[in-house]
Amino acid sequence: MKMPSALALALALATTGVVIHLITWSSGNRAMEEILQEASTHTVFRLRGVYSSAGTRAGIDALVEKAARSGFNLVIWFVNPRRGPEGVTAQYRTDFFPCGEACEEDLLAYLVERAHERGLKVWAWFGFMGYRSLLERHPSWAAVWPTGETTLEKPCAPGGERFYVLNPANREVVEFWKQALVDLVSRYEVDGVNFEDDYGFGYCGENFSFDEINRENFARFLAQRGVGSFDWPLDALGRYHDLWVEYKCSLVGNITRELVTAVKRVKPHVEVSLAASVSLEWSRKAFGIDWVKLEDFDYLTFMAYTADDRVLESWVSEIFASTKGLKTKPIIIIGWELRGYPALNWIKQALVVRRLGGEDLVVFWDGGLDSSNAWDHFQALFSSMKAG
Repeated sequence: MKMPSALALALALATTGVVIHLITWSSGNRAMEEILQEASTHTVFRLRGVYSSAGTRAGIDALVEKAARSGFNLVIWFVNPRRGPEGVTAQYRTDFFPCGEACEEDLLAYLVERAHERGLKVWAWFGFMGYRSLLERHPSWAAVWPTGETTLEKPCAPGGERFYVLNPANREVVEFWKQALVDLVSRYEVDGVNFEDDYGFGYCGENFSFDEINRENFARFLAQRGVGSFDWPLDALGRYHDLWVEYKCSLVGNITRELVTAVKRVKPHVEVSLAASVSLEWSRKAFGIDWVKLEDFDYLTFMAYTADDRVLESWVSEIFASTKGLKTKPIIIIGWELRGYPALNWIKQALVVRRLGGEDLVVFWDGGLDSSNAWDHFQALFSSMKAG
């Protein structure tokens, strides 16, 4: 079948509000035609999400307008990002995390109202990181390095930020997380909660948490497997490291069920998802996140951040093979490594995901779409796909 000309394609899409800027017959225009031609053979993504950390009402207004116009139907907003002198700053009204200016303005309530007016869902991307004053009040909640230092004394600082990681084996920590999540979904009509994966053993996770609670738990775990005495923490890092990883995954699996159940008990309709690394091996070793076994979630959102389409294709294929048959559905997140790349690269990756069978997509993030001028490209992509 003869491929439509760029002009004819632009005019056809313009009837649905799509405007493609065609200046010359460049290779980019031809590539766009080919992408949209292939896209027209696929059903449109069911969930079309865009991540944002818009920090003002004007920013939220702009986000909602661009997302709705471009065909997105979901906004994922980080409610307690890792930033500020405390290590965490809440973007919503809460007694559980330090409150910043966005919290005082109740931006989450404003976002939910504006998004729902335009038919968009809102998921709260929720981080579980501790913060300085919390650990000063509860020093026993801190994760512990193999040296015995706590994350209050020595925060995890991979890129200069100071992360005050909590100990997931401490029951008071789990209760804190549970109450914070229940408070969030009780106060706000969010449609979902997306767990950051730091509720496991946190950033710098392969180094945590070598405290007395975990030592006692691990001793029982080893005893059930016929192992008696052991050298702590050297054997957890050495000859029994595989069992240490299994122990961490077991602990985090139990926490997952508890936290998801708490959310669902309050708001059964709220969708709960996990933001996961594409590497199952790394997730297990670092965070205790064995995402193949975490079927308590409605979705697993995989942070497939790469600018290489071949790498993306490999990752997505492996993820879909690993999650085949699971009740929990995979969603691919693209975009972070595409910052600064042309808009065409963004929709090429979206098409890779759809070609491989991805039914849902999240784009990270609105700032990247702004800098790459990619909003109209996604509008063209979604509009060219078949209705679901």
